[in-house]
Amino acid sequence: MALAELARLALSAGIAANPAARACSERLAGRSLAIETLEARFVIHFEPGVVRVDTGTGPADTTLRGSPAAVAATLAGREETAAILGDAALFEDFHDSFRPRLDVPGKFVLEDLGDIVRLGLKTAESALEGLANAVRNRRNP
Repeated sequence: MALAELARLALSAGIAANPAARACSERLAGRSLAIETLEARFVIHFEPGVVRVDTGTGPADTTLRGSPAAVAATLAGREETAAILGDAALFEDFHDSFRPRLDVPGKFVLEDLGDIVRLGLKTAESALEGLANAVRNRRNP
């Protein structure tokens, strides 16, 4: 399954499960966010209650650009090492609204939660690097 399709499925699940993500898709209707790393690029197009994700070089209102690790860290909110080009407010709205919110009873901090986030970041980084390598190999057989 292509990375763009995985992104669409994850974002669609977020919209279905999270009222903040659904409201964000409505606020950002008609706008777009590109995610670029190495030779891989996909664009998220927002519409009320849905997103469309495609690959290519089409224009976007905002672009998040960097290495796979930098993009993953910025999306996870760990650190902002990837560049945000264009409308930074669009990225911030997307980032704040689509961030998972976990209700932890009694406000206890679960140590395993940090491990889960780190594993997810490494998985995303590995997927982005694999996609970039596949694109590079396709261009240079």
